[in-house]
Amino acid sequence: MRAVQGIFYGRICYGYIREQSGQVLVDEQQATTVVMIFDRYLRGDSLAGIADFLSRQRIQSPSGNMQWTRAAIDKLLSNPKYVPHIVSPEKFLKVQEEKIKRSNQEMSGDGIQRKATRYSSKNVLSGLLVCGECGVDYRRITRPTGEVVWRCANRVEHGHDIYRYSPSIPEADVINFICRLLDLEQFDPPSVKDSLETISINRKGKMIPKFKPIYNLSIAL
Repeated sequence: MRAVQGIFYGRICYGYIREQSGQVLVDEQQATTVVMIFDRYLRGDSLAGIADFLSRQRIQSPSGNMQWTRAAIDKLLSNPKYVPHIVSPEKFLKVQEEKIKRSNQEMSGDGIQRKATRYSSKNVLSGLLVCGECGVDYRRITRPTGEVVWRCANRVEHGHDIYRYSPSIPEADVINFICRLLDLEQFDPPSVKDSLETISINRKGKMIPKFKPIYNLSIAL
């Protein structure tokens, strides 16, 4: 089993185990199931279809029995704690985007699926992250190692020598920061879009959020 770096608070979710020493490890068997769920969802399987498949395969669910539910699959797919130890940040974001895409499909009276008017975006982080040094947007970059980071667009275009104080930020760190900031148990793109105007990245890599006025008003009330 692989040891997990970082701190886990509260209950350990499906895919991990905690030893008596307090060390958190990846449960390889459960982790394989988690990856399978993410992959099947991206291939087009429905939540109910995945739940039915796992139940028929007699794979143990988070509740400890062999019966999977649609709600259990939905919760698992939205859990940022799988990043990056079991699921890559890139795959996790793709699933969140797919969930938004599916939720924006509604059935019209003539039986034809049409786009709903709710928020939809290729990537909820696009346009949200800005450089604290030059003020331009951050771009999503995949390193040769496969790691996904966000980087100042000026640094991407003009090089590190000119924009040396614009740090790159791992996507997993951004997701975890937002979940803590908004007190989200699960990463929820619509909540992010409704609450945050920008997140500025300073030269030390600190993320400084700017909330939308309506969010500040709701907190005050």
